[in-house]
Amino acid sequence: MSLNPELAKLLNAQINHEMSASYSYLAMAAWFEQTPYAGFASWMFVQSAEETTHALKFYQFLLSRDAPVVLEALSTPKADFESPLDVFAQSLKQEQAVTAQINALYDLAELVRDHASKNLLLWFLNEQIEEEQSVRDIIDRLTLAGDDPSSLLALDREAAARNAGKGL
Repeated sequence: MSLNPELAKLLNAQINHEMSASYSYLAMAAWFEQTPYAGFASWMFVQSAEETTHALKFYQFLLSRDAPVVLEALSTPKADFESPLDVFAQSLKQEQAVTAQINALYDLAELVRDHASKNLLLWFLNEQIEEEQSVRDIIDRLTLAGDDPSSLLALDREAAARNAGKGL
């Protein structure tokens, strides 16, 4: 079964969204590198790599369906933030936008009865639940820590221990 042209177009767009998210997380990591929060920088760097992996899943899926891969330019990501809490708040907004994009893709795959695409997208929908929850947990903890340096450094240490695929 060939890939529906509109679905192929949106799957290609999702590669760009995932790479843009990766680029954004890299900018967040770079911002943290200029602060005492090396653990948060590491967390963001791991997140950037994870988003690149997500883009490559879409890339490989398109190729496996004999659909062309069309790469587009990436926008310059936001690179200046007010605080660790601000960075993670931006991260949550980004994850929520990706969730909405994946939901729209799933809706279209369902409409055109493309079960293989639905299967791929179900994986991403489950992944997005984890992504959003992980960031919300950090936001809750940063909010609780407030401006307390000891608490912030403890959270930063925990963030440094993150492995690819695992949250704080």
